[in-house]
Parts: sequence; structure tokens; C-alpha cells
Amino acid sequence: MNRRCRRILILTDFPYVGGAEKVVLQIVSHLDPDRFVPTVVVPRQGIFSQELSRIGAKLEFIDLERLKKDCRLVIPLLSATCRIVRLLRHGRIDLLVANSLWTLKFGVLASLLARTPIIAHLHAYPKIKSTWKATIHRLTRRFCYTRTTKIVAVSNALKNALINDKAPPEKIVVIPNRIDQDWLADSVKLPSGPTKTVLTVGRLHPGKGQQVFLEAAALIKQRFPNVRFVIAGEEYKTSLEDLGFKQELVRLAERLGLQGAVEFVGYTDQLREIYKQASVVVVASFEETFGLTALEAMAAGRPVVASAIPGISELIQDNETGLLFKPGDSEDLAAKVCQLLSDDERAGALARRALLTVKARYDLKEGIEGLQEVYLAAMDES
Repeated sequence: MNRRCRRILILTDFPYVGGAEKVVLQIVSHLDPDRFVPTVVVPRQGIFSQELSRIGAKLEFIDLERLKKDCRLVIPLLSATCRIVRLLRHGRIDLLVANSLWTLKFGVLASLLARTPIIAHLHAYPKIKSTWKATIHRLTRRFCYTRTTKIVAVSNALKNALINDKAPPEKIVVIPNRIDQDWLADSVKLPSGPTKTVLTVGRLHPGKGQQVFLEAAALIKQRFPNVRFVIAGEEYKTSLEDLGFKQELVRLAERLGLQGAVEFVGYTDQLREIYKQASVVVVASFEETFGLTALEAMAAGRPVVASAIPGISELIQDNETGLLFKPGDSEDLAAKVCQLLSDDERAGALARRALLTVKARYDLKEGIEGLQEVYLAAMDES
């Protein structure tokens, strides 16, 4: 190992591959190997650990996700913290990176005990509610914010939410999610033929809006009977809950008369090819801090119709690089998708401008360089 290499430990708490996990995969794959050696803590075996193993990442297993359910039990919490401390000390870790607000709580305590600097790389909004339990979590977060050296936020919307949650503004660095150059389409060439495909990508969860997508699909099919609808993403299951949401969506599709018109493809490592088959990509989420699936679609040269929510509105300029619809409004969504299905010239123009935007602003190499600077600054300040 080069003497200049810094050892980094990344804490994660989700066994599947969502947006935050994709970012970890990008980081591990593209950090300068002459300067950084990363190890990733994952909760258990799953799709995420498999993808990390595939790229040769070093893994450690601590089920921080399960502890969300057992958060009132002191011994499991202390045991997990002690295991992180041992990893920090025995691995001579130079920097600890918490990839979520939940892992930040464990990370801060472990970093204090091991005297290791810590930063937070955050991808989700803090939940600010009025219950006594939420108050405890809010106070805990505020303590954690004060103990972190830097906080990386993936959008200005998230930065503002963190400031409202009393995170010190001077500690927050905005580094938007990026896309690998391999994703970029050479040009925009929309699929031809009588059957068009409308695609949505994301783990199956009510917050991702697949139910709104299906309601819009029923309306779209009235005007375009040959349209095919594809839902890509694994079912959302955690130690806390198994929503059974896929079955709800299957039943909803049946009630809406969409039998044979909707395909659930689950998790796939061929996602780029699926984007290429789409005529329109829909992002129907009710809440996103950034909208990585929208960025992927734009990079693949596909027109996007997305919810007009803060995180996505930073990425997509309405009527310029995509179309925005009122969140949860299936009629508005259907109308916007139909506009693009009936006007290839407009759809192509939106996709071309979106692709140019991705090339100009969302290069992964630039994002990794920014992260590396944050890592080095955090270690130098300790």
C-alpha cells in the first residue's frame, strides 16, 4: 500500500440498491486508489453487498438497519458501536463516512471513542415531527451535526432542510450526485415502431409514486392502446417493515384494466439497456432530495416527466430539459406523457437539451474529485 493512502470506513444501513447505495458504489469504484483505500460496512448479505463484491470492495457486516427496530435496547446499540470502534482502531482508519442520518448516530459515538474524524454524506431529508420520539431523534441529530467535520448534501434542497434542522451552515458542502461517462448516450435516438414504452425506475414504495404511475397509465392507454408500461425496481423490505407493496400495485393494475400492459422487472444490472427501450421515463416520487433516476434517464438520452418537487426541480428545468407535473396528480402526469408520446420532435428536443445539461454539469469525475477534497480537508482538520 502506498504510504500516502488514507483508509476510509463508510457506514451504510440498507441491503438493497437505492440512490444512496448507488452513490457508494460510484465512490468505491472511482476513488483514486493511490490516495484512498475504502471499506464499506453493510447491514447483511443482499443485492448491495453483491454489487460491492463484484467491484472488489472490502466489506464488513454490522446490521445497523436492524437496530432501528431495537433502538430501545441499549446492549445491541453499544455492541454495534463497539464493533465500529474496533474497526476504526484495528484498521487504523483515517476517516469515517456516515452515509445516512441513522448511521451518523453510531458513527459520531464511535468516532469520539476512537478519536477518528467523521463526515456525513446525506441523501435524505431529516424527518421533523412533533412527537416526543421525534424530538429525541431531532436533538440527537443536532448533537451529531456539531461533532461532524463536514456534511455533504446532494442538493440545495437538502442543504436548506438540514439548516432548518439546525445543522451548522458552514459545515455543509453541496455535491450533487453525478453519472458515469459510460452512461452517456452518443446521441438522442428515440425508439421507433408502433409500440412505445413508458418506464419508471425505483424501489417499490408508496413514496416513489408507482401507484400514481399506474393511475396515469390507465389514462394514457385510453389514447395510446399499444403503449407498454415498465416498472423497474426491487420490492422495499427492511428489518422494520415489509409493505407488500408490489402486490398492492399488481392488484391496482388489475383494477385499472392494465393486465398484460404492465411489466414488473424487479432489480436488474441491465438498467441502462432498459432506459434505452423507453420512449418516456417517469419519476413520480412525492419526495426526492435529488432524483438520481431522472439523471440516469437524461444521461441515456430519454425525455423525462417528473414530479415538481424541490430536489428534482434543481435537476430538471420545466419545458427545457423535461416536463414537471403536480405531485400525486395522475391526470396531469398522463397529459404530460401523452404530449411526448404524440410529439417525437418535442420529446427529442427535451432529451437533447437534457443530455447536454448532464454532460456539462454532472460528470462523475468532477464529483469524485470534490469528495476527495472534502475527505482530505476533514482529515487535515482533525
